[in-house]
Amino acid sequence: MFENYSYKQKFYALIGIFFILSLTAYKRSFYPLFDVVKEYQTLSKRAENINKKTQNTNSLAKDIAYLDKIIGKEGVAKEIVQQGIISFASKNSPEVSINNLKAIHDFPEDNYHIITNQLDVTGNSNQLLNLAYSFEQKFNLSQIVSMNFYITKNNNKSETLHLKMIFQNYENNK
Repeated sequence: MFENYSYKQKFYALIGIFFILSLTAYKRSFYPLFDVVKEYQTLSKRAENINKKTQNTNSLAKDIAYLDKIIGKEGVAKEIVQQGIISFASKNSPEVSINNLKAIHDFPEDNYHIITNQLDVTGNSNQLLNLAYSFEQKFNLSQIVSMNFYITKNNNKSETLHLKMIFQNYENNK
């Protein structure tokens, strides 16, 4: 059957079959392989980006802890914060007496709200300074934003030293 064709015709037929088989092999084997390689490269880049972002989670956790220390712990009920202030003052300085505790003031904004507590205590200067220092160093539910020392006179005879402390917490409105 192939005797009737010349070597030139057989060569052209062989080249044609080679191209047809090459095209078929490309569509069946190589084209999906190239797609898989491209997808692998894309997914590798995504995985690398995710790994870069997750490396920052440790620093983000440290930043959150730092901000909690600065502005007070978030997610604590305002009544619990007020009770914590009272119990902290009575435990750390039993010689200091609580003169006045104002009601909780809540100031809402668009993105956050500010919770303010005021505590007025009486005692001598060392006791009040020790209490204020203890609040600054050890109390983590809220932060002192203002302290005011003042003296009141009782019937023009005795003077009483007061310390008015204002505590604030900032909460996100999410």
